[in-house]
Amino acid sequence: MAITFRVNEKKLKTARGEQTFCFARAINNGETSIEQLQKLIAKISAISEGDVRSVLMTLTQLVALELGEERIVSLGDLGRLRVGLRSKASDSKEAFRSQDIKRIRVLFVPGGLIREALQTASLKRQDPKKFKSLKPSAGAGSASGGADSSSGSKPNGHTGL
Repeated sequence: MAITFRVNEKKLKTARGEQTFCFARAINNGETSIEQLQKLIAKISAISEGDVRSVLMTLTQLVALELGEERIVSLGDLGRLRVGLRSKASDSKEAFRSQDIKRIRVLFVPGGLIREALQTASLKRQDPKKFKSLKPSAGAGSASGGADSSSGSKPNGHTGL
C-alpha cells in the first residue's frame, strides 16, 4: 500500500511574528459509501445485501448509544471508538469550567491489522505540477500524482500510529 501526500503551506502567528510552515497532507482517492461496503460484504460472504445493511445500521445506532453511555466501544480487529474532548487551558482545576470545552468528538484507535497496514505503507509525494493543474471539483483529492520520494520511508523515524 502506498500513501500519496502533498505539501501545503500555512501561515501561522508565532512569538517571532507570522511565519510560513509546510505540512504533509494525505491525498484521498475518493470515498467508499456504506452502500458500496454492503455490496462488497454481501459479495464475499453468505449474507444478503439487506441483512448486511441492517447490521451496519444497527451497529451505528448501538455505537452512538454506547458512546452516549460513556463507554469505549471495541469493534475487535477494526479498532476502538471513544469520546474525546478539546478544551481551553485553565490555570487551575478549580478555575476550569464546562464552558471551556470547545468540542466533543469521537476518537478512533485502529486495530492491529489496520495499524500494521499503515506502518508498512510506503509514502509517495504528489507531483506539485499535477496538483496545481487539478480543478477542485474534478477530484482534487485524487491520488493521480507522481512519486518523487522513497518508498517505504517513514518521516522522522515514526512507524505509523
